[in-house]
Amino acid sequence: MLPTKTVRSLKGMLPQIHQPLPLNEKSTKKLLDTLTASFRKHLDREHGLWDDERASVASESESVLRPPRPSRPATVASSDVRPLPQSNPDRRPSPSAAVVSQRLQNHTRQQHNHRPTDRHLRAILANPLFSYDQAMGRQAVAAVERDPMDIFDWAVARGLMTTKRAAGCLLAKRREAVQSSHASAVASMAASGAGRKVLQWLRSSGLERDLSFVADTQLAGLLVQFLAAEEGLDVVVWNWIERLQRGEGPQTIRQQGGKTATGHLHEVSSASFLLDKLVKAKASGATTLDDAYRAMCRGAELFDKTTPAFEGNVFWPWCALSWMSTFKAWNLATPSPQLYETFVAIMAHDDRPSIRLERAHLDLRHPTRPTPAPAVALLADDHLLRDVQASTSAAEPPLGRRPGYPGRIVSMGLDTVRHLAFIGESREAQRILERLRQQFGGHLDQLLIHT
Repeated sequence: MLPTKTVRSLKGMLPQIHQPLPLNEKSTKKLLDTLTASFRKHLDREHGLWDDERASVASESESVLRPPRPSRPATVASSDVRPLPQSNPDRRPSPSAAVVSQRLQNHTRQQHNHRPTDRHLRAILANPLFSYDQAMGRQAVAAVERDPMDIFDWAVARGLMTTKRAAGCLLAKRREAVQSSHASAVASMAASGAGRKVLQWLRSSGLERDLSFVADTQLAGLLVQFLAAEEGLDVVVWNWIERLQRGEGPQTIRQQGGKTATGHLHEVSSASFLLDKLVKAKASGATTLDDAYRAMCRGAELFDKTTPAFEGNVFWPWCALSWMSTFKAWNLATPSPQLYETFVAIMAHDDRPSIRLERAHLDLRHPTRPTPAPAVALLADDHLLRDVQASTSAAEPPLGRRPGYPGRIVSMGLDTVRHLAFIGESREAQRILERLRQQFGGHLDQLLIHT
């Protein structure tokens, strides 16, 4: 069947539809140049050139591109006519041709410089926000990636190292350990060898001889953490504690970053400060508190329990470890019952209300023989609860150690309720829970939200 006249006319009006052929490199470049030229012409039509620039560019292009006028032939004698030399294909172009080519290039460059779009793009790229020194950028990246202990070695070699700078290097190294891919930050700290390196510097500089570096609490605290992480180096910390107990070095240190209620800086025993840091280092990142219990028991033996100073030396490290053993022990493995009991017995002679609260909670969390009797008796005694909340210590607590006794009472009460419900004494558990709601409603709700 032949197509009609109308169909044939429409077929002639429509363009031929076919798939584009693949372009080679030359055709691609030609297409790109064509698109670029078309784009620039469109921009020039939209924005145009400045009037004075338009005139200068037009006159220059006319002078450059105008062909030279033919010179009038001179009349010469026939005797002066000589045959023209044969053109050499290897001969270089005449200087006039090179000049014309250079002028054409300058004309094209000036055309680009006079386009408003080019000036606009150059103004953007010249902005300091978009320009930077690549060499300085590489140096900055190298400085960030530089190992803190390399900086430590550099400063030690030039005699520039101080306790504050050493503390800064250890702080940066600990931050690296926490952010590293190691499963344990403590293992990363041990593998770094930073503690051993700083210890060698303290010995070579003489700062360990008189223990004067202990006065820098930031350095001493960080160094104890690194030494405790490496196997066998905690003996160095024990040696420092024993020397401080014998009267060597600064006997008291002032905690930085805060003041007491009376406006004075916190002052604690230097030996107690190192013991506290060592106990915390043994507990940090551990799966069990056995090593922390051993450190606490050994440290308690170094202090005389019959002196008033015993409270200030042992009380706060013991309370901190008690808090770890009760409220924060939910994700830890079961400790050794013998070590646990030895730790609890350190403060067995102390009958202050706050210590009775700690011991009652510890008895409730015994690894093998938990007993709720002391906790139930304490929660039933209104007078004792008031005394606990009003408890004060003769020694100022370290920073961040002033306990919130209402919160600790509620924490012990909830553990008591769970234990009683577990052993089948649901009625007693419900009674204690109602009592907690009556006396510590706000603290109870807040603690339930976080647990």
